[in-house]
Amino acid sequence: MNIKPELIWEAFKSAVSYIPITLLITLVVVVIGLLFGIIVAAIRTYRVPVLSHAADGFVIIFKAMPINLILVVSSLLFVTHFNSIASFLHLTVTVRDVSRIYVGIFALSFPAIAQMSEFIRGSLLSVDRGQYEAGYTVGLTFLQTFRRIILPQMMLVFVPSLTGIVIALMKATSLVILIGVVDVMNGALKYANLYFSYFEAYLAAALVYWGLSLVIEFLGKSVEKSIGRYRGDPA
Repeated sequence: MNIKPELIWEAFKSAVSYIPITLLITLVVVVIGLLFGIIVAAIRTYRVPVLSHAADGFVIIFKAMPINLILVVSSLLFVTHFNSIASFLHLTVTVRDVSRIYVGIFALSFPAIAQMSEFIRGSLLSVDRGQYEAGYTVGLTFLQTFRRIILPQMMLVFVPSLTGIVIALMKATSLVILIGVVDVMNGALKYANLYFSYFEAYLAAALVYWGLSLVIEFLGKSVEKSIGRYRGDPA
């Protein structure tokens, strides 16, 4: 195989130019996944009547569905129903005015919430039930006990797993090309289509993802060290 370094470099530059889009989608999806994942996990862990069954069904469905299927279905629903919903809400925007990036964020958020909630639920269950009783004993309410005692201990278990979740979501953004959004992977391939240099393009994209993953791993380790100091672990 005749590998051309200059084509790798050009594809690499093309991929790098789309890093902001990949990071934007990843960051927003992670934030949404965390916010709603905590709610879903709490509902399932503490078995809130009625809502717990709905939360169970939500997690089962979106853990089982392929991400590319969720993206395509979301895009079809967006194209076919957005204008009618906007008209009902008396909005002047149309489907042409909305970036497909938002559709990608919307679609990726569902599996992110399902996955996050499972990790958060496992972290909640790792905290001994006696910790709740300790909080009640000193006069704390359930919310005060959760915020001051349960949450810090839960985070000790959850944060190490969060790094892997973020990296997985970042890699999943490569599927947004299905709805017309160009990210790192497809930025590299966009250049490759001009010269049929697909191996070079995939190699360039791999280098970019590797670099981004190293940064995320570094940030994750930094947070883990901070938590370790909180827990009293040796540096």
